[in-house]
Amino acid sequence: MTTFPAALLLAAGVLPAAPALAEPAPAPVSRSFGQPGEWTAARMRRAEANARDLPLRQAKPRPGKVSPVAKAVVAQGHRKAPLKQIGRLYMTDAQGQVSSCTGTVVNTAYPEKGEGNGSVLLTAAHCLESPEDGWYAESVVFAPDLDRETAPHGLWNGYRALMWSPWTSRADHAYDYAFLAVARQDSGTLQKRTKGQSLRFDAKKKRMWLRAYGYAAQYSPHEKDYPEGGSVLRMCKGRTGSVVYDVGRFHTLKCNLSHGASGGPLVTDVKKSGYGRIVGVVSFGLKGGTRLHSPVFDKRTKELFFKIRKVRTPLQEAPPAQDLVRVR
Repeated sequence: MTTFPAALLLAAGVLPAAPALAEPAPAPVSRSFGQPGEWTAARMRRAEANARDLPLRQAKPRPGKVSPVAKAVVAQGHRKAPLKQIGRLYMTDAQGQVSSCTGTVVNTAYPEKGEGNGSVLLTAAHCLESPEDGWYAESVVFAPDLDRETAPHGLWNGYRALMWSPWTSRADHAYDYAFLAVARQDSGTLQKRTKGQSLRFDAKKKRMWLRAYGYAAQYSPHEKDYPEGGSVLRMCKGRTGSVVYDVGRFHTLKCNLSHGASGGPLVTDVKKSGYGRIVGVVSFGLKGGTRLHSPVFDKRTKELFFKIRKVRTPLQEAPPAQDLVRVR
């Protein structure tokens, strides 16, 4: 009996085509961090000058009049919410290279679920790890409410982070956010020291009035440097738009913050007290444009938050005497 290769039978339509492999379901990915070592003011300045890149997607040209650039202003109101909860993240990789991003302390208390660990902050996943450029943070410290070289609430060591596998495996920007648990100090938890902003996981409105914050070292569209580098917190405010790419829907905000603003919060419903609800983080921009993009927080964001708020955090060792950034 004559036999034919399976490939020929498949081409002829005799054999059924093999079913397409299903994409694996998203899974939480845990990352632990080592001791950060000494962080002097000079080392922080190097990290601020080497801010984590704000990933850029290719923008489609749009006909018509070009809108004016929306400029970020220096944020005012240190020692009060929301600036009190926003701070600078400083990271070190395996080669000892330093970099920086923006993060925000979040309130781990949740109705019917207790207070949580009080030690969690929110940032962009690409600040801690990115398959796009191979970056991987070995250690992290957080300086809440940093203003130039003054850290009024001290430095907090990163302990463990949670992010989603679609980000760590293929840099899916719909999952470009991460929760980071930090070590406790003798005085208590990070949230006890600064309090925290609440999160919103169901922001379905396409247009929301909000503020975006970030320690940007540069501004768009030509990536020019701010004179003070990334040591000053800046803010944009306005109404968000909504855009859908192949990987999902994103919040957009017209704002010229660039490198260093990554991980900064998008805060809506801000009250006179300075407390509001975070609906996203600065994730990426468009080449030649001045719009920030953020993933839309949803039930998966909520799931990750519920996991990180239960992490038992260790007591942070007191740093040795050194030329640290000024701590009031």
